[in-house]
Amino acid sequence: MSVQTKYFDEDGKIVINRSQDIQRILDFNKERNIDGHNRKSDMRLAGSIPFVVIEMWMKECGAKLGSPELNEYIKKKLMSGEFSKLVANGY
Repeated sequence: MSVQTKYFDEDGKIVINRSQDIQRILDFNKERNIDGHNRKSDMRLAGSIPFVVIEMWMKECGAKLGSPELNEYIKKKLMSGEFSKLVANGY
């Protein structure tokens, strides 16, 4: 699940394109939702988020990885329903 980085020259500007094959992450989350894995545990996996998505959200909210601001932003994104495929265990 490595991240691929490509660089392009577009009208004299350097464009950086980062991509990641996320199908295995989506399949993992779906499997956790189906089997109810650790649903009653005090500590459970909320979801798996591809690194390229984390990078995008860091840029959107202007916060660093591990900061309380980014953690709150991620929580809102996951609970919005728009990114439900990133959620595991019915978070």
